[in-house]
Formats: sequence, C-alpha cells, structure tokens
Amino acid sequence: MKNNTFFNKILLAGGALLISGTFASCDNIAEDDRYIEVDAVVPERVVLIEDFTGQNCVNCPDAHEVIEALQQQYGDAVVPVSIHAGAFAISKNNPRILGLGTEEGTYYNNSYNISSWPQGVINGRGGACDYGTWASTVRAELLRPTTLSIDLDADLEGNEIKIDVELIPHEDIEGQLLIWVIEDGIVAQQISKSNGLMPEYVHNNVFRAAVNGVDGEKVSLEKSIHKGNTYSIPLRDEKNEKWNPDNISVIAFVKSADGVEQVAKAPLK
Repeated sequence: MKNNTFFNKILLAGGALLISGTFASCDNIAEDDRYIEVDAVVPERVVLIEDFTGQNCVNCPDAHEVIEALQQQYGDAVVPVSIHAGAFAISKNNPRILGLGTEEGTYYNNSYNISSWPQGVINGRGGACDYGTWASTVRAELLRPTTLSIDLDADLEGNEIKIDVELIPHEDIEGQLLIWVIEDGIVAQQISKSNGLMPEYVHNNVFRAAVNGVDGEKVSLEKSIHKGNTYSIPLRDEKNEKWNPDNISVIAFVKSADGVEQVAKAPLK
C-alpha cells in the first residue's frame, strides 16, 4: 500500500480510525473536514461496497487501497465487490486483453447512472459517491441495526457451484434477494496515475456473475420465519473467462426500499 497522506489518514492510528464524521449517505465533505479521530466500531451488520471500477481508470487503484484499508479495520464486516463497467472497463469479450467487464456490470453501472469512475455505492443507500467519503459512510452503516440474518454456503459439485441461502428476518421485509459470484487474485492489466500500465496487477473482489438474475428475485419475509432455497451456476472455464475455484466466493444480499438489509459472503468449498 502506498505511503501517502491520504491513506495514512484512513488506516488505524492508536486503535482508532482517522475518518470523517458519521453520515447516513455518501456526502461531499470538504477535504479539511473529512478526518477526525473516532472510537472503534462494534459492527451491527455487514456492509456491502459496490465499487465501480475499470482497468483503464487511473484513479481506480487508489479506491482499491481504500477498500483494503477498510477490510483491515473491519474484517468480514465489510464485503466489497469490484464491478468493472463504464468507459474505462475492458470487456471480458476483448480478443486481445484479459478483460473483467461484464454485461451485468454495465447494467448495474447504468442503474446508478454512474458516468465517472471510481465511484462506490454503500449498502445501496445514498447513491454513488467518491472514494474519499467511503470510510465515513461505511462506518455509519456498520452502526445501523440490521433487520435480517443470512446463512450462506457454497460448494463445488463437479462443474456446478451449489449455493444454499437461508434468510432469517428480524421483522417483516419486502425486497429483492440477489446472489453474486466474485473472484479474488485475478492477474490482469491495470493503469494507475502513479505507476502507469501494470500488466500483472492483482484484482480482488471482482464481480463475475449474477446467479439469480440481474435484479434478483422478490422476497416477502415474515418476522422470525426462515426462508431458504438452493441455487446453482456452472463454473465457467471459457477462453475469455476462466474462474479459479480456489479464489471464488459467493455473496447474497437482500435489498429493500431502504437499501441493503444484510449481506453475507461464503467462500467456495
């Protein structure tokens, strides 16, 4: 990780994180007002970060470092997904370069009307925002009580990924259940403003596919009544998209009108 002032402000300092104040959505905060020392957080929920990125985006590696810092601080309470889409993404169908852009990623990018990169959406609330505000927004979401628990398991059976999802609502919920496949450790080119072209950049948290449709499926949940289902998706081993099962994880989340109610992540076993 780079040794610069911006990222030093995000990393831990004496057991406390230097970040901006607590905000309910992605606000634009003056640079001088972003960083104050706060107490450690006991997470009330898991937080989803949708990181809209691209391999030709020179500022996107800085956003990746912000994600790494947040994961160092909060561990499994933060679930990032890097969605390659937009003007700086390279399509997985590119015949010359290993690309990470997908049609589904483009759909999500357009759904949020994102036209500059990197941008992030935190728990589906407040719209897209600059990575300089992610730390404060993630902290605010971690402190917000959740309405749902999710049990998630993913197993490889032959060439099929089998996914078991159980939803345990703490109150009545109307929303959409979305299940995604993500992959770590993909070595592919990336451009950055400080290092130029990096042909062997390691991409983590990369969105690979939506298992149950781009919009997921509608769920109507009643308090304390468990609801479960099983899903599957083939492990892709194609010329333009080879998934490494050792680096694959599955995430499941329920999104209501109030944003993401809860998210879970499970490595492929």
